[in-house]
Amino acid sequence: MRISPVIILLSAIALSGCNGANNNVNSNANSNRVLDFKPPQPIKPLEAADPTFKTCNPYFPLVPGSIAKYVINYSSGITGDLTVIVDAADEGGRKVFAQRSQLIDRSGGMQINQLIVRRFVCDGERVLILSEKTESTIAGQHSSVDFDYRENSVMMADPQSIARTGTTWSQAFRNVVNNPGQPPSRSKDLTIINFEVGGPAEVTTSVGAFKAVKITRKIGENSTVDYYVPGLGLVKRQAKEGTSWELKEYSGLKAMG
Repeated sequence: MRISPVIILLSAIALSGCNGANNNVNSNANSNRVLDFKPPQPIKPLEAADPTFKTCNPYFPLVPGSIAKYVINYSSGITGDLTVIVDAADEGGRKVFAQRSQLIDRSGGMQINQLIVRRFVCDGERVLILSEKTESTIAGQHSSVDFDYRENSVMMADPQSIARTGTTWSQAFRNVVNNPGQPPSRSKDLTIINFEVGGPAEVTTSVGAFKAVKITRKIGENSTVDYYVPGLGLVKRQAKEGTSWELKEYSGLKAMG
C-alpha cells in the first residue's frame, strides 16, 4: 500500500487518508484482512473528569479526564473511529495538557491503527500547541512522524477574537518522518497552517443540534471547514477532498450557551 507524503504531512490537521496502490482489491482479500485484524485496547484518561474544572478556552476545552469520540468517513470509502482523551501534568512549573487520539479502521480492511499525542498549554485564553507525535501502523507497516512546532503556534485564538468573523491566525511546523530501517527524514521547509473564522453557524450532529462557530483551516490548496461549540470543542469537520468527521459521543464535557 502506498501512503501519500502529503497525507502524512497533513495528519496534523486531520486531512489524513489512505490510498491503495491497487484500488481493485478483491473482496476475499479484504475479508482475510478483517479476520486477521486485532484492534488495540481502547485508550482511557488517567483520571476521571472534574465537573468543576474551568478550561481556559471553551472552544478548545482541555478538560483532564474528558473523552470525545468521532466517526470519520474518508473520501476513499474507509470509515474510522477516533477517540480523543485529555490528561494534564505539571512540567517546569506550568500545566501541560496531553491530548491522545486513537484512530482505528472500523472495518479492519486496511488495518489502520494510529495514535497521536499532542501537547498544549494555555496562554491566557489562547491555546498554544507545543508538540505532536503520530505513531501509525497501516496494513502492518509501522511509521512515526514528529511535528516540531514553531514557538507560539496558536491552536485556538481567544474567545473574543473567535467572535469576530474574519479573525485569522496561523501555526507552523517542520516534520520528521521515521520509518524502520531508514534514517529520519526532516522537512526543509516550514509548513504553515492558516486559520480563519467564518462566523456563527447552526450545526446538527448525531448528539444534537448546536450553535457553533465555523473555522476554516488551510495548508496550501488543502482545507477543512470545522465547527466548534463552546464547551464541546470540535463537533463536525468537512475536508475539501471529501473526508468528514462527526462527534458521536462524549463525556466530561458540556455544551455552553
